[in-house]
Amino acid sequence: MKGRGMNKNIQRTSIAGVMMATALFFGSVDALALPRAEINRSIQPKRAASHLTTVRETIPPFAFAKFCANQSDQCDVRGGQAPISMTKERRLLLQSINAQVNRDIRYTDDPSDKDLWRAGVSAGDCDDYALTKRQRLLDVGWPSSALRVATARTEEGVGHAVLVVSTVEGDFVLDNRTNVMKPWYAARLQWIKIQSQDDPRKWLTF
Repeated sequence: MKGRGMNKNIQRTSIAGVMMATALFFGSVDALALPRAEINRSIQPKRAASHLTTVRETIPPFAFAKFCANQSDQCDVRGGQAPISMTKERRLLLQSINAQVNRDIRYTDDPSDKDLWRAGVSAGDCDDYALTKRQRLLDVGWPSSALRVATARTEEGVGHAVLVVSTVEGDFVLDNRTNVMKPWYAARLQWIKIQSQDDPRKWLTF
């Protein structure tokens, strides 16, 4: 019986030692008192924010300023600032318009000496796709605050433009390179600048 008692004392001492060492490793004994759910949450990698974060106002792309001069109705505030919820119907509409415009516009590069931004064209480059998608969504009643053209660079370092759709659930990207609508952090783009939600004529930098 004595031997068993000693073994129990040794086991208790060993367990206490492990607990103390663990507490020292984590910097506080309180770490041992965390509920399992809290411990699991503390070691999970941080998820990307659901919305893009901008820093300050910047100069709009020169070609965009010319676009607003030529198609001023596309640069007016429309529909107020009410946040958009991503319902099943709206998601399907976004996916449909993204795929339709990607199919309807034949990709062609702008002349080397001209950067032209246009909406409602049959042929054009990335900014024309983005503006045409935005135009179609404005025409069916979406607010301008939710439809923002953004400029970025691809993984290959090529300048690019996409339409970012802002919703309560997050910012989603409509890209002419794919028919799949993606969250902004999955678009594999290096973001440069984006239209303001308050005023389509103003742009913000990241």
